[in-house]
Amino acid sequence: MRTAHVRCGDDLRETLGPAGFPGDFVPFTDPVCQGPVPRTADPAEFDAIRADWLARAYDLDVAHVRERLSRERAHLDTLDTYDGVLLWFEHDWFDQAILIRLLALLAHRPALHERLRLLSIDAFDGEDPFIGFGQLSAPQLATLAGRERPVSPDQLAAAEQAWAALSAPDPAALAGVGGDALPFLPRAVRRHLAELPWTTDGLSLSERLCLRAVSAGPLPFPAVYQAHQDGDPLPYLGDVMLLPVLRRLHDAERPALASRGGEYQLTAYGQRILHGDATWQTFPRWVGGVLLPGWCWDPDAARPVPA
Repeated sequence: MRTAHVRCGDDLRETLGPAGFPGDFVPFTDPVCQGPVPRTADPAEFDAIRADWLARAYDLDVAHVRERLSRERAHLDTLDTYDGVLLWFEHDWFDQAILIRLLALLAHRPALHERLRLLSIDAFDGEDPFIGFGQLSAPQLATLAGRERPVSPDQLAAAEQAWAALSAPDPAALAGVGGDALPFLPRAVRRHLAELPWTTDGLSLSERLCLRAVSAGPLPFPAVYQAHQDGDPLPYLGDVMLLPVLRRLHDAERPALASRGGEYQLTAYGQRILHGDATWQTFPRWVGGVLLPGWCWDPDAARPVPA
């Protein structure tokens, strides 16, 4: 049986075979958990908008990024040649965002539906915290054999609905995503919505965690990242993915962070924000289909509200 293993990164490329999962590795990696998620049916336009943002956010060559996105999308067209397609996506927002995009794309290929299987977990014995499949060894991965389940029509429909909501300019529909079809999605979506500016201080959750990390004194990036991970109720950002968050805080016209000698530290403005004496001023940025400013996250009501 010829199998394609679809994964939102390269972390399992070398371990699936030794773990007893033979087949071809098919990465689908655009981190749609960050940056703009344009509402367009044109694949080339979608890739162009995403590539431009990714290149600016991570200082990459835009042509190279666009080529990779196009190549990965083209690889999805080959899935019909496989006897089975196993999707490897865990519980965090990074994975869940890419999963709903993938299922929304595959929902329109009914001939493929009976071949789709999903392996999705949020915990693994002996790994606490469990961040993702990539932290597991080949023997650990081998114990997951048989845990995969067929992708159901309800899951495909739920993914289409959630993907449409993620790309909407109004986050209200996304806040209503729920149900049992994709059980890890509602919590992951709430974590995403917490990246809106909060009504309390104007900070996103990630921005607040970065400021708190250096509240006791300057720290180098690895320590800031670890503190962010430790404080995040549902970590989903890789280390490089935190850099655009830090850049927002220290490159603003009125910065909350300073970067000196390879370390980050609070500015006087950042200290005032943390102490509740000032509000962070959000400049234009994307959270899915939402262009800020315009919306906030109300932590008391646990829902997005107009700014």
